[in-house]
Amino acid sequence: MTLSEAVTALCRDVSGIDSNGEAVQADIDMMVAANRRASQAQRTAAFEILLARLRAARVEDADGVAYVAIGAGTLVESGAPASPLAEVMLEKLPDVLVAARRFADTCLADLPPAAEDDGEEADALVSIDQRAIPHDVFRRHVAADRAGACALHRLRQWVLPAIAALTRERELLVRACADRDLVARARALRDSAASWLHVLLGVELDARWLVLCPLDGRGFHITVDGVVSNFDLHTLVAAALIERGIAGKAPPAQLVAFIEGRVDDAGVAGVDGVWNYYIWRAAVHDLAAKKVPPELWVWNEGGPKDVPMFEGARTLLVGPAEYTRCWSVGRAFGALGATVRVAAELPAAQVRSLLDAMKRDA
Repeated sequence: MTLSEAVTALCRDVSGIDSNGEAVQADIDMMVAANRRASQAQRTAAFEILLARLRAARVEDADGVAYVAIGAGTLVESGAPASPLAEVMLEKLPDVLVAARRFADTCLADLPPAAEDDGEEADALVSIDQRAIPHDVFRRHVAADRAGACALHRLRQWVLPAIAALTRERELLVRACADRDLVARARALRDSAASWLHVLLGVELDARWLVLCPLDGRGFHITVDGVVSNFDLHTLVAAALIERGIAGKAPPAQLVAFIEGRVDDAGVAGVDGVWNYYIWRAAVHDLAAKKVPPELWVWNEGGPKDVPMFEGARTLLVGPAEYTRCWSVGRAFGALGATVRVAAELPAAQVRSLLDAMKRDA
């Protein structure tokens, strides 16, 4: 079977609320096998078939078209153009997210209070908001909202291809991050199979930040781009500032290149912390004493959007590490590189003035 034949069968077999799951899986298996031996021209032709089916998709059909979406994402990862898929996903995703949230809320309202929940997850069909929705609860509400049930059950199949496309198409990623409704809908599903979409839509894109090093009396404007993780932020900020003469152990160059997406191998299995980062309200504390309250730390487990702004710019204060920290190497999105660059160093007088203003406002 050719790739076009496989995806044509997939587009046919996903139709209808009672689509045959075994047939759909067989189509996917044939598509994956055919894709391995397909030429780029064959891949492009098959991709157009999938896109046409996606453009015709409607949430209210409650069918298996999500598998067409993930099939298209597979072809994008194999070299098909990301932009057309990203366009379609930005059109279809909002309704999918709304339907999924609606059905989730219906199911959650049918669960016992969290304090009384027995915590049984063995029979869970999906999990959301740190609650497991058992099969029987899910099925009880399907007839009343098939569209919502289908959207929630197949949320992962919608989100993964959207991420594959958006991380490869900068212009459309910018558009997605600026879409307040889409961002809000993803945020409402941040503890679900859509969690990584929420993370992606919180990415910093060409953002101007302020970094002050009070113990050195120096400060910088930096440009943060493509960063979704504070783990990566920690490493990239350290590399950028050490290059400008701030004392510290520089992260390995290959690790930085890996985070930036320039190489596929980080060269190391773990990352060592360099400094402690704090929000601007920590300016009232002596960073050298290493006794800054934890609520003023910028924790690696968070994201860049968690860092508060001071006078319109997300702001970091840099101090010595209070204890040794290390973490595993990783990159949240393989197709999205992250960079931090020093845009300008501030005059010493401006650094002092900013720190004084922070102390007054803290």
